[in-house]
Amino acid sequence: MKRIATSVILLLLAATVMAQDQDPLTRQEKKARRQEQKKQNEAMLAMNTSEALRSGRFVLKADQLRGHGGLLVNVDPTINFVAAEGDEAYVQVAPPFAGPGLNGLGGVTLKGRITSMEIERGKKNAAYNIIINTIGTTGNFTVVINMNQTGEAASASVHTGRGTWLEMYGSFYPWAGTETYKAKETL
Repeated sequence: MKRIATSVILLLLAATVMAQDQDPLTRQEKKARRQEQKKQNEAMLAMNTSEALRSGRFVLKADQLRGHGGLLVNVDPTINFVAAEGDEAYVQVAPPFAGPGLNGLGGVTLKGRITSMEIERGKKNAAYNIIINTIGTTGNFTVVINMNQTGEAASASVHTGRGTWLEMYGSFYPWAGTETYKAKETL
């Protein structure tokens, strides 16, 4: 019993000493620390976004889709994306309510050779506007991507030569290290 009581007293003393060694931060200091960490994180994301655009290897993982009817649907970002990999572009859509589709996932996959890519950056808020024109075996498609400088808020409009369109909302990432599943090309 003495051992247990001695152990508890020693633990309490150690906790008290450790608590006294740490200077508690004031509320303002904690807020300043969080803001500094946020700025550092945003700077790193902005650098990654800029580098991905420069290299031409990126992916916009969509977690929401909007089609002709205007219905907004939540989707899996690992199989719903717009990507550029060198001189090729991909658009893959697999909504959750679709059955087995042409690409094996319940949707469609477009693949095309990039014929032009224009990247514009806003002067005021440093947002990006990217226009990608492609041509594939079944025709051409154009992708217009708008996003903030960090890539955390991105949208893409996909327009095909047949007049169909689709809007995707999600986040922008460098291609390396992303987890996406490319299905077989369908259109």
